[in-house]
Amino acid sequence: MRDDTRVGMAAIAAFTLAFPFGVAGSLMIAPAVAVMALIAFPVDPAFWKMRRPPWALILGALFLVWLLVSILWSPHDDPGQAWRTGLGVPLYLLFALRAGRIEGRWQRRVETAILFTVLALGLFLLAETLLDGAITRGFKLAEEGFDEATARQTRDFVNRSLGHAAVPLILLAMPMALISWREGGPLVGLVCLVLGYVAAFSFSTEVNAVAISVATIAALLALKWPRSMVALSFGLVAGGLIVLPLILPDIISSLPDSVRSAMPHSWEMRLEIWSYVCDLIADKPWFGYGLDASRPLSGEFVFNGREFEALPLHPHNATLHIWLETGAVGAILAATGLVALGGQIAAAPQLSRLQAVAVVWVLAIYVSLIVFSYGVWQEWHQGTVALAATSVFFLGAKRSRSTTLRA
Repeated sequence: MRDDTRVGMAAIAAFTLAFPFGVAGSLMIAPAVAVMALIAFPVDPAFWKMRRPPWALILGALFLVWLLVSILWSPHDDPGQAWRTGLGVPLYLLFALRAGRIEGRWQRRVETAILFTVLALGLFLLAETLLDGAITRGFKLAEEGFDEATARQTRDFVNRSLGHAAVPLILLAMPMALISWREGGPLVGLVCLVLGYVAAFSFSTEVNAVAISVATIAALLALKWPRSMVALSFGLVAGGLIVLPLILPDIISSLPDSVRSAMPHSWEMRLEIWSYVCDLIADKPWFGYGLDASRPLSGEFVFNGREFEALPLHPHNATLHIWLETGAVGAILAATGLVALGGQIAAAPQLSRLQAVAVVWVLAIYVSLIVFSYGVWQEWHQGTVALAATSVFFLGAKRSRSTTLRA
């Protein structure tokens, strides 16, 4: 089998499977991407040749090594996360780099698979929005033993599953819309975006709405100032990673009671969790507590007369999560890697305006999700971002004077 055929088939399979796996809550997307990365594994030595390894790759590798080494002093005695992260992240990266390089007819076929997934997943989530999650609720009641759960518990589980399902849609919606616009199908692209926005503002998942709102502003700015916005976006994320855990306690303590009482219940809970985590970080600021230490470090706090877990699985904030488990050393490595990556992308001679918009969109969505809600090491997020990154590579495959920016 020719090399491009093998890679193209693996990429088509990964994007096509993202639809049923997305419907099921997106958790199986990561293993699917990892398997397809192995199928597409490059055997040509030319793929591995580099004139000079990019600093972003070196710093990213150092951060990953430091993260894995930190398991040695972690109070969590299960090494499962180390294996999943240590093997998964390189495979997700390999998939994006490998699939993102295909051209010609196989690229067009993969773009068709992306369009199928975006439209199919978008229409499913639109139906669930109109039907109040009836399809997912029926499945959970019939197959997952939710018949003994209360109506509120069932609704929460359904919304959580559908909120997860919306993540691959909102990540891929803008890149697919830009691909459609480039190919002369702006109406198809508009449909993709509309479906993404509807899903983001449905299912009582505020973090998806926040993410797509931030990404929209960032994408509009990137349309006007593409290179500057790419560099600035990565720089802001890196700066926030370093600074936010240091200033967050003062920000939380200075919030007026009127502001806190106006927040949704889930956001008030996050403030309590973040305060607790900031205190833990202050006790071990340099090396952190080690990978997955968030699980055994939990305590309790009283909120509205009820007891709650002070650290439920993870801090629900990426900057705090990285500081808590890898310390200042890990935070500095991650931040410098982000700055290097942003600079490398912004300075790329063949960066197109469409690519810049898509890069900023994917970055803004992903960072918003992990800063305000999800855990940094969650595999399903990483695998889904690999799919989105692949679609961003495709936006640079067809270059013209109108879309290619001068260096």
